[in-house]
Amino acid sequence: MNMQLTLIRHAPAGDRLEWARTGQPDEERPLTKEGSLKMRRAARGLRRVLESPERLFSSPLLRARQTAELLLDCYPRIHVETTEALAPETAPEATLDWLASLGNCPRVALVGHEPHLSSLLALLVHGQPGLDTLPFRKGGVAILELEDIRPAGARLAAFLPPRVLRALG
Repeated sequence: MNMQLTLIRHAPAGDRLEWARTGQPDEERPLTKEGSLKMRRAARGLRRVLESPERLFSSPLLRARQTAELLLDCYPRIHVETTEALAPETAPEATLDWLASLGNCPRVALVGHEPHLSSLLALLVHGQPGLDTLPFRKGGVAILELEDIRPAGARLAAFLPPRVLRALG
């Protein structure tokens, strides 16, 4: 099974400490206005280098869902599906099992959080989630080519910081 897997870190969200003072759960912390604007530009850049995914999944946290929804402007034929497999506390091995359960889907995009995405990237490329990999900046993207959905079953095709994506957009 061949799959192109795109990992996307959510765009900049509000300050964690300021949000905590509101008494609302961190899961509902939204993107900032500037974060949304930056992600719109980054999404336009991503569209120039990435064919539309067939499926787009997001962490259930608001900031990830909002980031995924911003991608729909550039990829209007898909919709956002949420999954606990992308929640920040989910073990990367569990995310890998969930990914395998999707079956034959050639192009999948996942919107999530750090350090979960870096751990998943390390598991897919190196076979171990604890290995240091490239750190995802907010709005950053990694594109992987998977021959098989298993540890060390992927090749990193591109790693695009948000600044590069915005310059392309």
